[in-house]
Amino acid sequence: MKKILTLTLQGDLIYVKLVSVIARNIAEIFAHETRATSNISEFAHAFELSISESFTNSVRYADPSNKAKEVTITLTTNKQELTATMIDSNSQFNPQTHSPVISSYPEGGYGLFLINHLMDKVSYSRSNGKNTLLMTKQVDVARPIHS
Repeated sequence: MKKILTLTLQGDLIYVKLVSVIARNIAEIFAHETRATSNISEFAHAFELSISESFTNSVRYADPSNKAKEVTITLTTNKQELTATMIDSNSQFNPQTHSPVISSYPEGGYGLFLINHLMDKVSYSRSNGKNTLLMTKQVDVARPIHS
C-alpha cells in the first residue's frame, strides 16, 4: 500500500468543502494514473461523496464535549484501489446500515447508507477509544498496474 496523504483537521463542518475537494482531486488523479476504463467522473464523485459524508458524520455526531477533537483522514492506494481511512475519537457507533427513513428527507440516515452503496469495501473497527472507518473504491483498468 502506498500512502498518498494524511490530513488531520479539527472536527468542524467548516472543513467539509476542503475534504471534498481533496478527495475528488486525488480520486481523479488516481483514476487517470491507473488508466481507468470506468467513468472517471463517476468514480471521483462516489469517492468524494463517501469521504464528505464520513467526515460530516464524524463532526455532527461528536459528543458536544468532544467538539474540539480531531478527525484524521489517510488516503492510500494499492494497484486498482483507492482507500480512505477516517479516524475519530467519538463514541462507538453501529456501522450497520438500514434504509433511510424517507419521511426525514433530506436529512437523517443517508450517510452510511450512501457510503456502503458507493464504495466497494467498507469496514469499521474501534480500538483504544477511536473509531476507524475504512472505505475502498476500485477502478476498472485495461491491465493491472504493478506497484
